[in-house]
Amino acid sequence: MKPNPLIISLLVGLIVVLVIAGVSVSVKMNTLSKIYKKELAKNISLEKRIEDLNGENNTLTKTIEGLNVKVEDLKKENEKLSQTNKTLEDNLKEELMKKKLGTE
Repeated sequence: MKPNPLIISLLVGLIVVLVIAGVSVSVKMNTLSKIYKKELAKNISLEKRIEDLNGENNTLTKTIEGLNVKVEDLKKENEKLSQTNKTLEDNLKEELMKKKLGTE
């Protein structure tokens, strides 16, 4: 049986098309692999940054809570001082009135 040149050229053409398609797919896969690795590294970096920020957030929250307690303590102390100041002013007024009445 004599090989038909048409069939041989079709087979050669099909092989060439398959080789070109294979190379194209390989290049695309290589490009996608590089992009995937780059995005994966970026994702890992962002996750680490998120963990760092969460830790910093927790530290700041604790600091704020401590400061709020101090503010409340200072408010109570201020209230006590205001009461003491009022008492002292009242006492001073009474003493001045006694002195004023005693001199007249």
